[in-house]
Amino acid sequence: MINYIIITPFFPSSNSFRGTYLLDQAKAIKSNSTYNLLVIILSPFFNKSHGDYIIEGVHCKTFKVIDFPSFIFPSIFNKINFKRFSKFLDNNNIIVNSKSIIHGHINYPSLYFLNFFSKKFSCKTILQHHGLDILQKETGVSIPFLKRIQNKLILSSFKNISGKITFHIAVSSVVKANLVMLNSKLLNKILICINGVDNKKFYVNQSKKMNDAKFIIGCVANFWELKDQMTLLKSVNVLKTNGLNNIHIKFVGTGKTRNKCIEYAIGNNIDCEFIDEIEHTELLKFYNQLDLFVLPSINEAFGCVYLEAIACGVPFIGVKNQGIEDVIKKDLKKIQLFEAGRFIDLSRLIYNFYSNEIKIEFNEKFKIDNTVKNMLNQITE
Repeated sequence: MINYIIITPFFPSSNSFRGTYLLDQAKAIKSNSTYNLLVIILSPFFNKSHGDYIIEGVHCKTFKVIDFPSFIFPSIFNKINFKRFSKFLDNNNIIVNSKSIIHGHINYPSLYFLNFFSKKFSCKTILQHHGLDILQKETGVSIPFLKRIQNKLILSSFKNISGKITFHIAVSSVVKANLVMLNSKLLNKILICINGVDNKKFYVNQSKKMNDAKFIIGCVANFWELKDQMTLLKSVNVLKTNGLNNIHIKFVGTGKTRNKCIEYAIGNNIDCEFIDEIEHTELLKFYNQLDLFVLPSINEAFGCVYLEAIACGVPFIGVKNQGIEDVIKKDLKKIQLFEAGRFIDLSRLIYNFYSNEIKIEFNEKFKIDNTVKNMLNQITE
């Protein structure tokens, strides 16, 4: 049996929801192939980890990576880490050969480990990019002069190593464009595989919402400047000023801009609630309470939440020139997309859904089983 090994710096566990899509994808790979699937979590050395565990039938092991905090000097400990990693593979009886497939997620530290597998075993390697910030410049160290050094090192490593990876997976066409800008030689190595939806978790619940007196808008995202929840609040305030008083917003997420949004909502008497987080198992109920889903993010590689909402029968509005535009039909773009930050335009789109019963069908090709089958077919051709 061929080993299919996923390497990633984050993955869900019994007490963490981070990376739920990676779990859904791993389960779909397992159920739609004959591969022997294993997940190796690349965890910072001093972080707490769950070691060896199984979640929803997916076997996970943890390897602790020695590194400076915030990966200040990325790859400086590569020789030590790879020597330790070789022992880790041996001690855990993980068999890797030229027929194995190694699937890494996000650039750091997965790129370096994929290169290790490629050199040592001559096996097929895949690096999947989930964000527009390919080199993770928005994360890591925040001290300016160290940040400049870090970015130069990461860019240099990416240009040197990325071409040695068998395939790069972009979750949308805008991610592909960013990859090509960083290294034009990757053009023929990039596959676009959008994030599909697990239709066993997300579907139309016939009971739907309880309160028909209110038009409920949902938004699920961390409160960061780039997610731009403020634009949604401003658009609803415009509608409220024009006499539309029965709109209720449900925000889910935490982050730096949350308090600012709460203050704006209170100051303008906007009917909304702020929920810290929702267990992944409870998202079905959440989506099915909504009339409309809006994510006004100005820097979204794709956005699984859009498709999760539409799978539950809830139409969505997003921002132009972002990853989600790939899956919107041409004739619907005028009612589902607006220019980033233009809250007046967003208010008009919301009013259109408020005033008209608009149903947008979920396309079956976006089921995760179908998107994963498509991915597996492409990487094994």
